[in-house]
Amino acid sequence: MPADGIVASVGTANFDNRSFRLNFEITALVADRGFASQVERMFLDDVAVSREMRPGETEQRPFWFRLGVNLARLTSPVL
Repeated sequence: MPADGIVASVGTANFDNRSFRLNFEITALVADRGFASQVERMFLDDVAVSREMRPGETEQRPFWFRLGVNLARLTSPVL
């Protein structure tokens, strides 16, 4: 995540108790202009090839995809 052109963070941590206490996730906060610039470029490249999903779009996917989404949703409380 680019912050201000000087600082960027890279990592897996979600800001909730499960992530910090059970999953042992971590994020590095780096204060370096060159590194922050690279992270920002990567972020902008990802945004350039992304798109917003429309409401109901998931329901138009194949059965196997919808099944996987629903199974993942069932396991979300323990992940």
